[in-house]
Amino acid sequence: MIQATRPRSLAGTFLIKRRYYQAALVISVLVCNLAPSWGQTAAAPATRPTTSLADSLKRVDTENTQLHIFYVHGMGADGPGASASADLRKSICKFLRDCTTRGGEFEGTDYADSHRFALDAPPPPLTYLGQQVWKTDASGGSEEWNASAPYVDHYKLVRKGSARTIYLDEINWWPLVFAAKCRQIIQEDAAPIGPNRTYFDKCRLQPTKDPDQKKNYGRFRTYPFMKDGEHLDSPTAKAAKFNRDLKTSVLDWGMSDALMAVGPMRSLFLEGIREIIQKSVKVSASGSRANAVAPAPNQEFAIVSHSLGSYLMFSALDLNLDLDASKIPEWEIEFENVLSRTSVAYFFANQLRLLELANLDDTKNGNLMYHLRTWGEIRQRHQKPVPQIVAWSDPSDLLTWSVPALDPTVAVVTNLPAKNAPHWFWYYESPNDAHKKYDKNGHVIAVLLKQTTHN
Repeated sequence: MIQATRPRSLAGTFLIKRRYYQAALVISVLVCNLAPSWGQTAAAPATRPTTSLADSLKRVDTENTQLHIFYVHGMGADGPGASASADLRKSICKFLRDCTTRGGEFEGTDYADSHRFALDAPPPPLTYLGQQVWKTDASGGSEEWNASAPYVDHYKLVRKGSARTIYLDEINWWPLVFAAKCRQIIQEDAAPIGPNRTYFDKCRLQPTKDPDQKKNYGRFRTYPFMKDGEHLDSPTAKAAKFNRDLKTSVLDWGMSDALMAVGPMRSLFLEGIREIIQKSVKVSASGSRANAVAPAPNQEFAIVSHSLGSYLMFSALDLNLDLDASKIPEWEIEFENVLSRTSVAYFFANQLRLLELANLDDTKNGNLMYHLRTWGEIRQRHQKPVPQIVAWSDPSDLLTWSVPALDPTVAVVTNLPAKNAPHWFWYYESPNDAHKKYDKNGHVIAVLLKQTTHN
């Protein structure tokens, strides 16, 4: 009996030690990879969509088509001082190999500035735990609210040959969340767990007015939504570094955006996005896109959106969503024009399945599947081909879910896999890279821009 049991005990001890060393290895890798990693991307998608922007790019060359790409960032955006679309613009130029300027040329900024976003309008009467989200000035206005207006940065990717320009409109909704997120979440969470200095710095930047004050008077590119720094060196902070960084980055900085987007602030998100879309594509005597581009009769549009941005973009474009449309009499006609000329939408790390859990009773706001069907029905009404949704998900991305299928006569949904960063010992992929590096993934960009199948 002793001889029979001793080998099993040694084997058991070996297995326990092996598991211990494996766990230690995983923990070491996790700690070492908290900072963003810029490793080589890999893993081509298993299936391919039937169309890409290659078709539109051909029409730019042959039919003088004016191609606009709307880029909508997702939750946890870097905010001030960063361009959300920079990586995508650089990747497009790298793939096409004929941009005259790497990453394109900046053409100007437009802000949401009507109705509730009018300069010096009183801030919305929203409160968090009894405190006003946006502080009011003595005059009744709010500089903080002026600094919270969504905006669109306009870029153009000029290719060799004057008719080969791609216009990209970067829709920035992140200013709406900074007042509440910085003061009530980032600052207050520092006392019990310790501060994240990166986010403290973003929340306390000195005020910087938009450089074009002639057109964008009273608007800001940076603003100190958090002035109190008392928690930065809190001696009570006891949280382990990995746990603290994971909580502040995923929950405090990221998921807080999603909660605001599906709550009472939802109408502010959608109204702001609508206004800046109008400023990007409106056809008028003064032109479009910050008055920098003369509108063409044969405009085409494509949507590239990241995580929460996909949910917000199609909610904002839905013609049947009641947001007091009587105050914006032109938006229905203009948005139907946009949707009728949009053949494809690309989703990176979408969260549709998760966010729709907040909308089980869809009698008030509808649901996202209904918004997407609206797009397909408008295309049919204008005798255009069925639109397509192409959604990428890195299986190691903690914040992405598949897009549910639609009636293929209304819209074709294609879910594709992606691998955005290296896997370490089959146990770990950097969560930050898995979620953020879709627009630097060469295989993803190739699907966006290259015809890959034949009908």
